[in-house]
Amino acid sequence: MGSERREGVALSLHATARALRVYRLRAVASTVVGLACTGAWSVILSTSGDGGDEGWSGWGMVPLVVGVVALVIGIGGLVLARRMRRTLSRHPWVTCSCRFRDPADGDGAWGPPLVIGDRAGDGTQYALIVVSMSHRWWHLHKCDGGDVWFAGDPTRGGVVSPPGGELLLWTRPSRLSRSSRPTRRANPAGA
Repeated sequence: MGSERREGVALSLHATARALRVYRLRAVASTVVGLACTGAWSVILSTSGDGGDEGWSGWGMVPLVVGVVALVIGIGGLVLARRMRRTLSRHPWVTCSCRFRDPADGDGAWGPPLVIGDRAGDGTQYALIVVSMSHRWWHLHKCDGGDVWFAGDPTRGGVVSPPGGELLLWTRPSRLSRSSRPTRRANPAGA
């Protein structure tokens, strides 16, 4: 897929390797915060005495809620970091065209579907969903109508980044709409 390939695998680019380290570090930090908060909650619960309700109601529940949310985000981030490392160490960056579709057209659960097009000239387009917190996938909006870098298999998922490889976002195929299958459209350039 794509006509402009970078030499070697995507992880060999220093900016990409640094971005993956930062992504993994954020996931580890979130996991550690989650463990610390749930640990604090267990201390609150154990020191509340016999029959005390401080650990089960009111402000005593805040460390548990924050801890569980941070653990879920951290463990999810670690899983995505592992997937990204595997994908980036096997595939090169490929320059693809990029556009966003209206979320009403597809499963916009994580954000608007991202459609990447094959630069090789055969007109194949893939609808992908960016799996990320919303504050991260907004960085791709500046690429709408332009180019993005993609590493992976668009039918199974991969990593997308604005040109430069400094922001890594995991993508997966759109599953809830008919547009999840590759579509062939006539290439206006006639190639």
